[in-house]
Amino acid sequence: MVFSRQKTDLLIGGLGGAGPLIAVWAITLIVLAALAIWLQISYQPPLPKVGPSSVPNAGDMPSASFGDAGAGMGAKPDETASLAVSSGFANMPANMPAAEEEGLTLIRMGPVPDPALVEQTSAGPLPVISVDGRKPLNIYARPYLPNGNRPRIALVIQEIGLAREASMAAINRLPKAVSLALSPYAADPQAVLQAARDAGHEVLLMVPMEPVSFPRSDPGPHSLLVSLSAAENISRLHHVMSRAQGYAGVINHMGSRFTATPAALEPILADLSRRGLMFVDARTSARSVVPEIAGKTGLPYAENDRYIDNTATAEEIDRFLADLEIIALQRGHAVGFGRPYPVTVERIERWAKGLELKGIDLAPVTSLTGFYGPDFMGAMNE
Repeated sequence: MVFSRQKTDLLIGGLGGAGPLIAVWAITLIVLAALAIWLQISYQPPLPKVGPSSVPNAGDMPSASFGDAGAGMGAKPDETASLAVSSGFANMPANMPAAEEEGLTLIRMGPVPDPALVEQTSAGPLPVISVDGRKPLNIYARPYLPNGNRPRIALVIQEIGLAREASMAAINRLPKAVSLALSPYAADPQAVLQAARDAGHEVLLMVPMEPVSFPRSDPGPHSLLVSLSAAENISRLHHVMSRAQGYAGVINHMGSRFTATPAALEPILADLSRRGLMFVDARTSARSVVPEIAGKTGLPYAENDRYIDNTATAEEIDRFLADLEIIALQRGHAVGFGRPYPVTVERIERWAKGLELKGIDLAPVTSLTGFYGPDFMGAMNE
């Protein structure tokens, strides 16, 4: 409908002095409504970001051979020795601060190694107890203050350093209380170790040991074998241990036969004890004699309770994480092993956020040695 000038004047005049003001408001409301409609139509939400940390990439996955066929871990023969190892850790920036605020406790993971904890040998630098009695276990462990009698769960993610993208995702995204196990086959293991500590993680070292399926399943070069003499195995152990410094202890890679053979295992655990380290038994064999020999040699140790990602699906990982909760609630502590698969990192991130409400602590594995061997907190206060 079209109004004539005369009718418009009559309308405005009929409204008195408020007529022009009402007309201005009406025009303003019409303009704002039109603008809102245009914005609604033209807005496009951003696409979700997809990167190597969220999409599985077979080229960035650690080798599936890093399992013990004797323990049903899906080992494949002759893959370990021919691993294509990614480098690039040496020049990477630290993406996480070296200190963080956790309640009232400021956690700092200092540079490594401490010169007083290094022995120069023909095999290379090796960890040692300092002349004033300080042990690598105590100095390189991530500090942990027990929260009353709350149950603790420790997670150990092994094979760190084999694939750069997967390793960096684990280092930078996993909760800092998660312990990381460094592969001696990494291209630059010292740089990987320092990157892990810069992000707040304590580090363990993987030591290859003979599985029951050897030689079909090969743990890799310099593996400890039951057929070798104690001196030969010690020499191999020292070669592996010399690859980096700054770790609080070691774990066995494979080893279902070796950890079940007392004569072969005892000299190894005795050497680790003399050097002030701990041993985390991956429990690749139900017949492992680690507890007996660790007690005999005075070696602090812990034991794996569950492999959480032998089947690397969200459902299976969630199921085994729930198992660890049940064990921890019943026994007071639990230990789980995993690998730096993207799905493993994502499920641990999600799971860890709900632990506080369940009354469970996520703790570094070094904090559990008091449950097994010598009292760890007592050693820390000596």
